[in-house]
Amino acid sequence: MNVTGPIRRIARMNPTGVAVIRADGSSVSYRALDRTIAVAAHGLAVVGIAAGQTAGLGITGPDEFPGLIVALALARIGVASADLALPAESMDVCIVETGGVAKPGVRCVPIEAIYGGVSADDTDTPDAVGGPGVFRIFASSGTTGTPHFSAISHDMMASRVADSWLAIGQLEPVQICAAGMGITWGCTRVLRTFWSGGTLVLTNPAEAVMTIKRHRVGALSIAPVSLRQVLATMPAGAARPPSLQLIEVSGSALPPQLGAAVRQRLCNTIFSHFGATEAGGIASGPVSAMSQIPGAVGYVHAGIQVQAVDSDDRPLPPGTDGILRMRGANVIGGYLGDPVASETVFRDGWFYCGDIGSVSADGLLTVSGRASDFINAGGIKLSPNIVEDVLLAVPPVTDAAAFGVPDRMGVVQIWAAIVAPRPVDASVLHGVCQQVLGQKAPAFIIQINQIPRNPNGKVQRDALIAFATERRP
Repeated sequence: MNVTGPIRRIARMNPTGVAVIRADGSSVSYRALDRTIAVAAHGLAVVGIAAGQTAGLGITGPDEFPGLIVALALARIGVASADLALPAESMDVCIVETGGVAKPGVRCVPIEAIYGGVSADDTDTPDAVGGPGVFRIFASSGTTGTPHFSAISHDMMASRVADSWLAIGQLEPVQICAAGMGITWGCTRVLRTFWSGGTLVLTNPAEAVMTIKRHRVGALSIAPVSLRQVLATMPAGAARPPSLQLIEVSGSALPPQLGAAVRQRLCNTIFSHFGATEAGGIASGPVSAMSQIPGAVGYVHAGIQVQAVDSDDRPLPPGTDGILRMRGANVIGGYLGDPVASETVFRDGWFYCGDIGSVSADGLLTVSGRASDFINAGGIKLSPNIVEDVLLAVPPVTDAAAFGVPDRMGVVQIWAAIVAPRPVDASVLHGVCQQVLGQKAPAFIIQINQIPRNPNGKVQRDALIAFATERRP
């Protein structure tokens, strides 16, 4: 199938239904959405973009709607879309806004050229077959900043959308997806909304609460780092948006303190999702059912097998921490154009995601942290999450990250960085950490303006280590 096929079907069944509410408050019906996709698809063909090619998207303005339309129009004619981070040799053309940054060595097409001379009646462009053809190439940089690229076919994306639908059950008719089409988890939520005939509301974290109230949004899909920004916009004592029934979180772990604040001030029902660009959805579940189990991220989905193994790839008993690996129909076979990286994490039909965790006898997945993030400070080994949870419990800390930094003799020491709206007395932070963590307390705590994170919200610890190395005593 083609991922845009269900949108065309809804447009025929319910043409006046509202498909999109744009950031300016204007609404787009399913008939208008399908027609706009068709017009863009026709314009793409007119400028010589054809099935089988790959197009980079450099449409990054505050209005998400044009980028959404172009991505769907490319899919409709069988062209793979990708972030501009994709190497030039893997890209046939790039589509950018006026004044946008082009991709060196790649043919550049301004978005205006796609619509030039195209009539609103040019809606006869048929859907490409899709199927095993590549729908989108997602960049997954993890926390190191080195991108790897996962090519996801129309069929695999359809399977991932269906999996996310089954994981959550009944869908709210009006939804905000703060992750967007450029991230695999966000893309599945956008398509899931359209395939169900729902309404996708476009906004940003700074205006999310106001938008939720104005358009009676029932569900919000968002990363924890953005959810924290949403809470920061709410005045003290502000009432919960009455329409909001569900918040889905993914991209990084939801800190317990943030979860408690969200339930108190925004929405009582929070659903946790754990997944990977390379594998799609892996586990999910209501946070309320897992809040007493440290590191719990959800119950493993049907159709995917997850194991914790030792360093010799031997499966460990239920509930025992080990290296997590997984396999299933939604797991890709390797990275695009990167056999060396593929050999490291794709072995014998398994994908090794780089996390340390366990799977209980009843399928509950817990994640202790990234194997590469674990700190070994002179033989003291710990997950940075342990330090971060303690720091986040200290007012007015709003964000925190722990990491290991070698001193000038090469011995790794535990460091932490915090973010707060005002200066925080470091002695207070050290005192709390010493009391709770003992020898696992950070030796140094620095206050910075922002924790560096990738688009999924995961901490980029390499950047913090480099920053701290320049300032170590």
